[in-house]
Amino acid sequence: MNPRINNVLEKFSQRQAIFYFTTNLVINALVPYYGFDDLNNVYLFQGEHPVARFLLPMALLLPFFITIDILNKTTTLLEKRQLVSFIPSKQIKLRFMLKTATINAIITLVLTLAAMVGVYLCLPENYSFNGILLSVLSGILAGGMAVFFTLQPVRKVKKLYPH
Repeated sequence: MNPRINNVLEKFSQRQAIFYFTTNLVINALVPYYGFDDLNNVYLFQGEHPVARFLLPMALLLPFFITIDILNKTTTLLEKRQLVSFIPSKQIKLRFMLKTATINAIITLVLTLAAMVGVYLCLPENYSFNGILLSVLSGILAGGMAVFFTLQPVRKVKKLYPH
């Protein structure tokens, strides 16, 4: 890609990454914090409000929707500014967005579930966690995932728009 496109995509992805990081950090820290019944007694998979109830949907939905959104915004930006000479059809773009988002979501869900099961198997029976710490970690994880899934699809857009 030419330097002009790279500059536009770099500035755009930095702004989006900051926005997604901030919103996901706050939301995914506050939701578990207020969702746990007893902040001193939180389990991974058992009880009414386990950590899995918050982390697993986040691990599936966050990558899926951020990837779809950032791919849509990026392709629209490039086309609107007329920075590309070849514009794929809507069907090709939609297939590309759904495939990329689904792969990102499934891989993230599997890795998160594997990590949670690994931690669960290593801990003593009925081990509980501090809810405040888990809320903060959930927010940090969501913020990190938001940044990754903002920057990673932008690199993939370069494959869709060869120059």
